[in-house]
Amino acid sequence: MREPQKLGVVGPLDTDPHPVFRTYSAGNFGEVAPERLSPFSWSLVGLPMEAATRRLTTKMWGKRSWTSGEFFTFLGYIKCRPYHNYSAYAQIAASVPWIEGDDVGLAYFEGVPAPDPYGALAENPFVKAKGVVRITQEVSMAVVRIRNLEERLFELEAHTAEPGFDVRLRANEATELLSSCWYEHILSTTALVPLTSYQEKILARVCDDPADIIGFLTRPDELVWKRLHRLTTTGDQTSAAFLNHPFYEVAYRHPLWAKYSHRHQVEFDRTERFESFLTPAEAIAGMYKGARYRVIAGVTKTVAETMACREHSKSMVMRVLHVFRTIGPALAAEQSIAEELWPFLTVAELCGAPRGDLSKIADERATLCEEALTVVLPENIEILHDGTIVEPVAAAVRVQPRGVSGGNASGIAVRPEQDIPDEEFILVCEAADADVVPLLRFASGVVSRRGSAMSHLAILCREYGIPCVVGADIESIPTGVVITVDGATGKVSKHE
Repeated sequence: MREPQKLGVVGPLDTDPHPVFRTYSAGNFGEVAPERLSPFSWSLVGLPMEAATRRLTTKMWGKRSWTSGEFFTFLGYIKCRPYHNYSAYAQIAASVPWIEGDDVGLAYFEGVPAPDPYGALAENPFVKAKGVVRITQEVSMAVVRIRNLEERLFELEAHTAEPGFDVRLRANEATELLSSCWYEHILSTTALVPLTSYQEKILARVCDDPADIIGFLTRPDELVWKRLHRLTTTGDQTSAAFLNHPFYEVAYRHPLWAKYSHRHQVEFDRTERFESFLTPAEAIAGMYKGARYRVIAGVTKTVAETMACREHSKSMVMRVLHVFRTIGPALAAEQSIAEELWPFLTVAELCGAPRGDLSKIADERATLCEEALTVVLPENIEILHDGTIVEPVAAAVRVQPRGVSGGNASGIAVRPEQDIPDEEFILVCEAADADVVPLLRFASGVVSRRGSAMSHLAILCREYGIPCVVGADIESIPTGVVITVDGATGKVSKHE
């Protein structure tokens, strides 16, 4: 067995590692978020995500010692890089009936083998079952809660667009709203793991040919991204303005953080590809009757709605972060903090009662950030008890290409930054988020190096009914070559 390579040590800028759960993974962050985040952005991403996950686990099982305390349990901020605590998520899986850590790994951690959970911390069967009932009840009301949150978000966006708005009032409103939006996102993200697993098991029992239809029945309801991208062309851009900016990083114009922030610029005029296909509900109605129909339709509807809620809540989080692009500099200006320093403070420091010289704190933290950014960290790390950062052995396992959206398609391999051809094409990319939605309207399929079964890209491709393969060796696919994609098996074939 190879010796783990020492990558660095935990420093003063980093979150304290959890005393028990020591394996971290960029996971879904690595696909959709910048590789590094400013302290200000981290305070709007990591802190509320941690609070939301603790809130959810408390609803499921009650308060537990391993989900509380002064340490971050579910997130980490190491050398300015955001991480999920993979060990903690594997522990959640151990307390959900018929779910294992590797189910979480396939859904969100690109198939990297999950750390072993601690059996002593797992819940008993009764509490496990009760937790599933509670999370199902929460999911059933998510659509209503998200609609109410969006009404508040519309008002917040309108108020912060007015000249001379009350900065502190709106900052507090935005912080509270962001916390609620993150909760809805964590809820739907977490719930999709058991829901899709249970769906597969149910379909295997009641369907005649489950393998042929399971991919089709895991399509989401219509996602919010279509509506938002349409707004960018109608002139009413207040709620869609964030689409013209990088996701997650609020201080994306700051010289230190600009190089980590990017988005796919997609601007072209072309007739949208249109395919008419049955919705899952329509297909089920024609295939099954009676009790089988009710069972299949019920679980399919729940999964579809949960996927849609995940994307809707994600869009709302990004919209609130965009509001903070106005609020952050305004809070700093109120306190005579230099424009180049506010990204090194947290939102709590800028909004709260003055505690020391904030300009001095920001200046010292800027130096720490510059030092931290010189340390190269991989996607997966383990933090030893002496604070040494190493790469876990499991991370060396080569992840194979995986199909995450069913179907077959052929076309010319095209990168996102290139001109779109008139012929059928397959989008080939490193990773992608909802900013590629305009491209998905025309693409015949997607091949990505990064991604998992429940990635945002996978859900988007299912909505558009196009095949998607993740974990592919995209360096071996030259631009312009004709390729065929099998979204069920993960096979990508080149035609020389």
